Amino acid sequence: MVKPLTVYKASAGSGKTFTLATEYIRLLVENPTSYRNILAVTFTNKATEEMKMRILSQLYGIWKQLPESADYMKVIQEKTGFGEELISERAGIALQNLLHNYNYFRVETIDTFFQSVLRNLARELELTTNLRIGLNDHQIEDIAVDQLIADLNTTDIVLQWIIRYIMESISDDRSWNVISKIKKFGCTIFQDRYKEVSDELSKKMQEPGFFERYTTQLRELREAALEHMKQIGESFFDELEAEQLTIDDLSGKSRGIASFFNKLRRGEFDASIENATVANHLESYEKWCTKTHPKRDYIYTLAQGSLGNILRYAVDERPRQWKLYKSADLTLRHLNQLRLLGSIEQKVRQLNADANRFLLSDTQQLLHALIGESDSPFIFEKIGTQLEHVMIDEFQDTSTVQWQNFCVLLAEAMSHENTSNLIVGDVKQSIYRWRSGDWRLLNDIEQQFNSQQIETRALDTNYRSQRNIIQFNNVFFRQAANLEYMAQKELNAAEAAQLEKAYADVEQKIPAGKDPLGLVSIRLLPADDYQTATLKQIAETIATLRAQGIPQKEIAILVRVNQYIPTIARYFMEQMPEVTIVSDEAFRLDASNAVCLLVQALRLLTHPDDQLTKAAIVKNWHHDVLGEPAEDNRLLLSTVDLDSGLPEAFRNHREELTAMPLYDLVERLYDIFSLERLSEQSAYVCTFFDQLAAYVSENTADIFAFLNEWDETICKKTIQSDETEGVRILSIHKSKGLEYPYVIIPFCDWQLEKQNDNILWCKPAEEPFSDLPIAPVDYSQRQMMGTIYEHDYLQEHLQNTVDNLNLLYVAFTRACKGLYVLGRRNAKNLRSTLIEQCLPLVAKELSDAVIEGMEDDKATLSFTYGTPASPRSDTSRITPHASPKTKNPFLKPAEPLPVAFSYHESKVSFRQSNRSQAFIEGDDEEKAQRHRYIQAGSVLHEIFSTIRTVNDIPDALRRLQFEGVLYDEEMTAGHITMMLKKRLENPRVADWFSPRWTLFNECTILSVENGEVKERRPDRVMTDGQEWIVVDFKFGSPKPEYHDQVREYMDLIQKMESVSSDKIHGYLWYVYSNKIEEVK
Repeated sequence: MVKPLTVYKASAGSGKTFTLATEYIRLLVENPTSYRNILAVTFTNKATEEMKMRILSQLYGIWKQLPESADYMKVIQEKTGFGEELISERAGIALQNLLHNYNYFRVETIDTFFQSVLRNLARELELTTNLRIGLNDHQIEDIAVDQLIADLNTTDIVLQWIIRYIMESISDDRSWNVISKIKKFGCTIFQDRYKEVSDELSKKMQEPGFFERYTTQLRELREAALEHMKQIGESFFDELEAEQLTIDDLSGKSRGIASFFNKLRRGEFDASIENATVANHLESYEKWCTKTHPKRDYIYTLAQGSLGNILRYAVDERPRQWKLYKSADLTLRHLNQLRLLGSIEQKVRQLNADANRFLLSDTQQLLHALIGESDSPFIFEKIGTQLEHVMIDEFQDTSTVQWQNFCVLLAEAMSHENTSNLIVGDVKQSIYRWRSGDWRLLNDIEQQFNSQQIETRALDTNYRSQRNIIQFNNVFFRQAANLEYMAQKELNAAEAAQLEKAYADVEQKIPAGKDPLGLVSIRLLPADDYQTATLKQIAETIATLRAQGIPQKEIAILVRVNQYIPTIARYFMEQMPEVTIVSDEAFRLDASNAVCLLVQALRLLTHPDDQLTKAAIVKNWHHDVLGEPAEDNRLLLSTVDLDSGLPEAFRNHREELTAMPLYDLVERLYDIFSLERLSEQSAYVCTFFDQLAAYVSENTADIFAFLNEWDETICKKTIQSDETEGVRILSIHKSKGLEYPYVIIPFCDWQLEKQNDNILWCKPAEEPFSDLPIAPVDYSQRQMMGTIYEHDYLQEHLQNTVDNLNLLYVAFTRACKGLYVLGRRNAKNLRSTLIEQCLPLVAKELSDAVIEGMEDDKATLSFTYGTPASPRSDTSRITPHASPKTKNPFLKPAEPLPVAFSYHESKVSFRQSNRSQAFIEGDDEEKAQRHRYIQAGSVLHEIFSTIRTVNDIPDALRRLQFEGVLYDEEMTAGHITMMLKKRLENPRVADWFSPRWTLFNECTILSVENGEVKERRPDRVMTDGQEWIVVDFKFGSPKPEYHDQVREYMDLIQKMESVSSDKIHGYLWYVYSNKIEEVK
C-alpha cells in the first residue's frame, strides 16, 4: 500500500534536489496536466529557481533522451513501470504544458505561497487588494518608536511609563537614555513567541491596576527573600557574639565558613557560594576549628548545636529563597519595556495602515488565526486550484506556525486518492532558528501522523564529496555529537535524547567506485597573535592550491560572522593582490564610485554648506570621472574655492535641480557629472535606479527621506556577482545549499552562547508569576538555573548546542575535494574546544590520519587526513551542470552581456489641464457643460470599476482626491457622493455592490480568433458560485453595438467556466439615467 506522505530525511550532498525533481517529473509523466494540482515550496528564491530549472531541463532531457538525463530516466522508469518511449513522449507534453501555463507551475517559496493566499483573502481579512508587502520590520518599528515619543504630551500615560523606566534605569546604575533600548526591545513584537500571546498580554496589561499590583507583589517577594537570607547570615554572627566567639576562632577565619555567612548578610546567595568549605562543615563538626584551638571542644559542641543548625537552615533555605528572589528579579527586569510593546505595536499598525502596507512577518499569524481550530481548508480554496500533491523542501527550517498552517493543506491533499506528498529535510542543517525555524518538527515528524499515513526514508549516500572527506565527516560528527550528547545528558537527560536522535543518521554511505581522494587539514593555532597567524595560514593555503593548478573560482572561504570578511579581503589586497577576493560586500551599492557620487550630490543639495561632502564630490569627480590627479590635502584648505571644482550645471542651477521630481533629478545628476565615463559601473547604476524607482513608487519622493532609506537599507543592496572569477568569501549561513571544490574555514572558534543582550521569552509556570502570560528574561546560566525559568534555560541551551553543531556540519560538508579548517587552541567555551576534543578520537579511527602537537598545548595542533585531489578529478555528482556543449537549452550557461546605462533627456510635449482648456475656450456654456458631463462620467466609471462594495466608496474618493482628480469646487467628493447615493438607490444596482459576490473588476479575457490573441475587458463580472453577472457601465446614449459587446463577454465566460447559458446574465447600466437594460 502506497502511503500518502513520504518523508525523506536527507544529509549533505545526498541528492535531495534530485529526489524532489524526480518525484515532480514522475507525477507529470503519469499525468501531463497534473502540474495544476502540484505545490512545491522551499525557503529561498535561489532554491526555487534551481528547482524550476532542474524540472524543466530534465523534462527536456528525458523528452529528447539526452545522456545527461539518463539517471532521471532510469528512476522514472523504476517508479512508473513505463517504457522509455512513453516516458519521453509524456515528458515532452508536460514540458509544453508547463511553458504555456507557467502561472500554474507552482514551485515557490513558502512566503510567496502564503502571500498569494493572503491576497486572495483580502476581503475576509479586511485588507485592500492592492496592499504592499513590507519586509523591513526593524525600520518600521524604529519609525514607530520615534513617532510614538514625538506624539506624547505631558498627560499621556505612556510618557509616565517611559519616565518611570528612566528613573529605574538610573537607580540601577544603567543609562538614562533608554530610547535605543526601547527600540531594540520593541523588535520582539515581530517574533512568533510574542505574537502567540500578544492578545492575552495586551488584555492583561490593560486590566485596571494589574501592572502596579503585579510589580508591587514581585518586588515585595524579592525583598522578602533577600532580607530573609541576610537575616540568616546575620544570625550566625549574632550567635558567635553571644557565645563570645569571633570568626578568628573558626577554621580559615574570614576565608572559612564565615565567608559563606558574610556573603549571605551582603545579599549574595546564588548557588556558587555553596562550595567545598560549606560541604565539609556540614559533613564534619571537626572542620569548624583547628585541633589546637583552646576552645576546641566548646566550638565542636556549638557546631553540633546552634551554629550547625544555622548552617543547615541556611543551606536548606538558600535554593528556595534564591528561586523566589531571582525569579522575581528576572521577571521585573523588563516589565517597563514590556508594557510599552502594546503602544509600539499599535503605532506600527497605524503606520502600516496609512501606507497600505502589510508586514510579511504578520502573514503566518494572521492566517493561523483565520484557520483557527477548524480542519476546513477553505482559505486554501482561494488560490484558485485544488492541490492534490504537496512537496515541502528544507523542512528543518519550517517554523511552528508555518507548519500549523500547512498541516491543514497537507491533510486535505492526503485525503485524495493516488496522492503523493513529500517532506524533505535534514535536521543537521537547521541553522535558521533566528528566523523561527524549528528542527524538532522534522525530528519528531512521525508523531504527527499515524503509521498508515507516513513512510520515512533516508537519503544516506553522499554524492558531493570525495571519499576521504566523507569518511572524516562520518567519524568526526559521530564523535562530536556523542560528546555534546554526554554533556547535555548531565544537565537534562530527557532533552538530550533529541540531540542523539538528530545525529543518529550522520554517517553517510560512499558511492561505489569513488577513489580514496580528498584532503582534510585542520590547524588549531595558539592564542598569541591568533588573527595575524590565521590570515597568514589562509594565504599559504590558497598559494598552495594555486601552485597545484587550482583555479581561484574553485576556492571558497566560509566565516561564521561577516565582520571577518573585510579583514580577510583587506589582507589579500595588501599582501596577495594577485588573488581576487569576491564577496557580497564588494558588490554592495555603496562600493560603486558612480552611485556614491550620486548620493553625495543629493546630500550636497540638501546641505549646500557641507564642505566635507563638497570636497569629496570634487575629489571623486575630478579623479574618478575626469581622470585628473587627486590633491586630497589641498581640497581641505579653507582658501580653496570648492564650488569652482563642481560642474557648472550643478553649481549654478541648484534651485532648479531641487525642484525636480526625485527620479528625474538623479537622472539629471548622472548626466551632469558625466558618470557614463566610468567603466564597469552600469550594473551598479542600473540596480541603484531600480531601488530608486521602487522607493519612489511606495514613498514620498523626498530627498531627505530617500537619503535616510539609503543609509538604512539601500546602501547594503548588492548586484549579482556569481560569474566573477576569484576566491569566494561568504558566511556559513549563505553557503547552505552550495558546494565548492575547496573550502577554507578560518576563525572556527566562534562563541557558543551569547549571554549578553539575549532575551528569552518564557511562560511563568508558578504563582504568583503566572499571572503574566509571558515574560522576557535575560538568558544566562548563572541567573536562570535554580529559578522558575530553569527549564527554559535548559531548552535554550540544547537549542544553542544543536545550532552550533549544525553550523559546523554545514560548513564541513560544503567541501568536495579539500577541507581546510583554522581554529584556536585551548579555546574555552568556543567552537574550537569541541574540535580539539574530537581530533584525537578521529585519529584513532582513521588509521592514515596524522595528528601532531598534542603534547604541547601552547603549540599548533595539526591534523591531516587524505591526499590532495587533482584539479580535474571527478566528484561523480549526479547533478547536471551547465555546459556549453550540451544540447539541452535549459542547461546552457548564461552568456554575460555588456550593460550600458545611458541618460537621454526626455522631451515632454505641452500638456493642458481641463481647467486651462475651459479658460481658453471662454464662456461657451455648452462646451463647459459637456466637459463637466464627461469629467463626472469618468470619475463615476473609475469608482464603480475599482470598488467591491459600497463600503469601499470613501477610500476610493480619498484616493481620487490624493491623485488630484477631485480638485475644484465643481468636482468635489461631496458632489460625487450625492451622485453615487442616487444611483445606488436602485435595488438591482445596490445588490451588485453587496458583499455576497466574488468580483472580477476590469479583468482581461484573452481569446484566440483566426490565430490572433484578442483582449476583452468587461467593467464588472460577478459570481456567487451559481450565477454569473456581467455589467458594463455606459455614460452616453444607448447604442445597439453595446448589446453585442456584452453578449460577447457572456459567451466567453460560458466557454471559460463551462456553465449553462441560463446561469449567465448580462446588463448595460446607463449610469446618468440610472437605466438598466438586460442583454439576452
